[in-house]
Amino acid sequence: MLDVAYVGNHDVGLEILSDANQALPNALGQNLTLQQRRPIQNFAGIEVAFDGGFGSYNALQIKVEKRYSGGLYFINSFTWSKALDNGPGHLENYDGDNSRINYYNAGLEKGLSSYNQPLNETLALIYDLPFGAHRHFDFGGNRPLDFILGGWSVDVINTATSGLPLNVGYSPTSQAQISSLVSERPNLTGQPLYLNSSNPLAYLNAAAFGVPSYTQPFGNAPRNAARMPPFYELDPAIHKNFSITEGRYVQFRAEAFNLLNHTNFAPTLSLTANAAGFGVFNATFPARQVQLAMKLVF
Repeated sequence: MLDVAYVGNHDVGLEILSDANQALPNALGQNLTLQQRRPIQNFAGIEVAFDGGFGSYNALQIKVEKRYSGGLYFINSFTWSKALDNGPGHLENYDGDNSRINYYNAGLEKGLSSYNQPLNETLALIYDLPFGAHRHFDFGGNRPLDFILGGWSVDVINTATSGLPLNVGYSPTSQAQISSLVSERPNLTGQPLYLNSSNPLAYLNAAAFGVPSYTQPFGNAPRNAARMPPFYELDPAIHKNFSITEGRYVQFRAEAFNLLNHTNFAPTLSLTANAAGFGVFNATFPARQVQLAMKLVF
């Protein structure tokens, strides 16, 4: 079965968060405190939910599914998509993104969604090996041979996706700060990713980001200006039921996760452009793991 679909969403008037008491920037030559620049100076940040959110999602989705009489079944799902919005939902701000947006210019926050993965490919395969009772090679009724070699099945899941976006910010001076809730972004002046580096863990290029003027604390860098490397993982398994009596059997499973031991970096790197250690990987997703399991079913 081949299934091809287009999926699209267009959203306006979404509820989104901000600071209703967001301060105005200092004018050139001014050095007023954050509190002195707030519209209501007797209050600090005032978190507010308002209908300033918008977004869109467009995707080509393809699914191929096939079952063979010889015991082989596979399903492959592929998505090519793009998701845009001006802020994530509350408690959904990942990898430097912030669900509190610029209260005075909601449109300035438009950028790639924090969940935007242009390419997403997943293959799942199940294969009943053709050895054993009631299969193509049944060992001629040889029960000991069938007990050892017959009835095995193999499962494979292969995943390949684009990396998730990374939202780069900076630590403003007190003169440039406009809110304790809203994040400010730097200027983007070059290639955000290292193309050639002697340090394989150095991923984001600090030289490509600059701190903007305190009079215009929001730089020209878009939301989610960078992206993690692609993610690859192959997870196979083999399993068999060993019959004891009618209705009773022992199930054995051997499973491997990330069998090829591919290095998939985790998005825990510093995303503050003017901080030490910016853009250097410091963690990975789990390396190869193998587990064996048995259970008695009765």
